[in-house]
Amino acid sequence: MISKIAHLLEEHLQTFATQENLQVVYENIEVKPENEIYLICNILPSITTNFDLEGKLRTYKGVFQVSVVTPINTGIESVHTIVDAIIEHFPLDLELKQDHFSLYINSIPSAYPAVKEKSTYTIPISMNYRADILI
Repeated sequence: MISKIAHLLEEHLQTFATQENLQVVYENIEVKPENEIYLICNILPSITTNFDLEGKLRTYKGVFQVSVVTPINTGIESVHTIVDAIIEHFPLDLELKQDHFSLYINSIPSAYPAVKEKSTYTIPISMNYRADILI
């Protein structure tokens, strides 16, 4: 299931990135653009649970994190604009579908305090996802 979950979340993020002309750095990719704003995405799966006596209803939950990275000393206005736009692009109760598989964003995306490093300024955004599957 993680492959379907990753595909849906990354595809929706890529749609946003293409519209905004931003590069996305996906997990297990070492590419880091220089001197430009870019996005990093991470999928943090949680424990799979079930809620029925037969064990046929599986619930896949986790956190999708998107970080907006900008070069240090370039100000915060443009990065805050992108953060706001990503939060808008992943609203609460957003449904992402592929065939008979549906995934929901089940929390309001939240921006966290910026992380300042030697050459970058990064604002992480996290949101919870959930998918219920009958097997």
